[in-house]
Amino acid sequence: MSNFEEYIAHELNGLPQSIPNSAEKYIRNIHDKAGIYYRVFARTKSVHSTINKMKKKSYGADKKMQDLLGVRVVLYFKDDIDICIKMLKAELELIDESIDDEEEDRFSPTRLNMVFNMPEQIIQLFSKTIWELPIDKTFEIQVRTIFSEGWHEVEHDLRYKNKDDWEKVPKLSRSLNGIFATLDTCDWAILHVFDELAYVKYKNDEWECMLRNHWRIHMIDDTLTDEICEIFNRDKNVAKAFYRVPRENVITCISNTNTSKVPKKMTNIIYLVNLEFVKNEDIRRLTPSALINIVRQQDDDFVKSRQ
Repeated sequence: MSNFEEYIAHELNGLPQSIPNSAEKYIRNIHDKAGIYYRVFARTKSVHSTINKMKKKSYGADKKMQDLLGVRVVLYFKDDIDICIKMLKAELELIDESIDDEEEDRFSPTRLNMVFNMPEQIIQLFSKTIWELPIDKTFEIQVRTIFSEGWHEVEHDLRYKNKDDWEKVPKLSRSLNGIFATLDTCDWAILHVFDELAYVKYKNDEWECMLRNHWRIHMIDDTLTDEICEIFNRDKNVAKAFYRVPRENVITCISNTNTSKVPKKMTNIIYLVNLEFVKNEDIRRLTPSALINIVRQQDDDFVKSRQ
């Protein structure tokens, strides 16, 4: 091991677990505001991987390693990918991204990798001498779905890192990609199942089940008050109006700066969505004044930011 490699090993062996833990907590806070279902994992790159990457990439003053700290966001549902990316870009300073467009005529894994500046609170957890290495104060975030995550793990460790093993067996490599195609189909199929379930519940006037499966939001209470159910039962068009609000709009509504502080109960979400989109007077009369004030303040803040 060279002196430079020994220096890298000395610096990285002392990295505290509080660094990935802090990164996980930071990213969880962003996603918890939206209520989407996810898992998040963070790690600092190992000494061996760092040394190998620095040898291959020839890092220096003009080009530095950006993924000493890496975070993986694993989403339950494929339609949360765009929502996740928008939230991350809104909260963090984007430096670079590799986001592949999906092709219509073939299945292939897509990169959803973004590089952001580290929040100051995470930078402070590193020793100052670490930045004397060719390493940026940035970190990488990868976004996956649960179905694609398993495939990517297998592919990265057993094919990407061992490309020579696969050079003369294109049929087997194609078969591995075929498994990804199956999992990608599962990602879309599961959305169809939940959409169909929500529609069936709408037709059967089962309002809580309709909204629970249409929104797919993690709630601390997924029940409706008798008063709201009575309004829906009396006028099914009101229930239809809520059913027709796009899920992304609902998530955006509850994840805004002020409204994200409101407990994620189904009734509260009904109140917020009604104030922003449906605007039914009967439900507005049931809405606590505190919630009305929160939305009004948020709208005022938005107007001021645009002036």
